[in-house]
Amino acid sequence: MNLQETRKTKQKGQAMVEYTICAAMLILALFVPFGDDNKSVANRLVEAIKKNHEARVFAIGNPIIGSPGLQ
Repeated sequence: MNLQETRKTKQKGQAMVEYTICAAMLILALFVPFGDDNKSVANRLVEAIKKNHEARVFAIGNPIIGSPGLQ
């Protein structure tokens, strides 16, 4: 193996290690619970999406809010 092939192999190995470390940190940041209510970022995001969806369904189902032509 020549010097250039050795460098490329080491770079590929280093990139894999960096990717693994970054992926692990991202998973920890998203799924580890924290705060007073002990919820993760992913749980908070899902709850926010559910609340937004509930409000949107309510607005669409309400004849005064959901229909712009009835005013």
